[in-house]
Parts: sequence; C-alpha cells; structure tokens
Amino acid sequence: MSFSYITYKGKKILYVDYTQCKTTEDMLKVLESVKREYETTTHMFITVNDFRGTYGSSEFMKRASQLGKEVFDKRTLKTTVLGITGIKKILLNGYNSLVKTKLIPFDTKEEALEYLVK
Repeated sequence: MSFSYITYKGKKILYVDYTQCKTTEDMLKVLESVKREYETTTHMFITVNDFRGTYGSSEFMKRASQLGKEVFDKRTLKTTVLGITGIKKILLNGYNSLVKTKLIPFDTKEEALEYLVK
C-alpha cells in the first residue's frame, strides 16, 4: 500500500499501488506519500496508478484533484491508471476535466507500461 519505482524498457516509472487500500483513509495516505515524493525530488515523472480492487470516494477524488492541479500537473509527463470500472469511470472523467495531465485508463499493467515508454 504505497509506491515504488519500476524500470521498464529502460524507463523509470513510478508505480502507485492502491490495491491493498481498504478505506478512504488508506488511499489518502498513499496519495500524500506520492505528494511528498514529488516534493522531495526534482525529476519528471511517468506513472502507473493501480486502483484494481478498490472503490472510489468523493473525499479521495477531491484531494487527488487538488494535488493534480497544484503538484502532479507540473511534474508528470505521462500517467496511466488501472482498475477503472463502474462508478470509477465517472470519477476519472471528473478528475481529467480538472487537470492538464490526463490519467489514461488501461485494462492491464503491460498495456499501461507500453503506453508510457512510447
């Protein structure tokens, strides 16, 4: 329940893992840890956000949208998302309408990684 870096085809990718989150509070903790990573490094990011098996909440989306505009948009080159089904599609559309760097949904991690390295 956190983030890590993976290397795929020579590219360093920030993998944000929400899959073990059971509550909105868990998800917010992961989000805030990613915010701190952005604030303590100087490089540009390409990211995979993995929401498989989680649920969406308005509280999480509000904070994610705020950080998207204030922090993530400034330092993200490309970003993808996994596990977007049902109501989460509506939440994703709302998020993407507020930020410059759009989250692009994919069904598999491999598809997301391929997109990021192109």
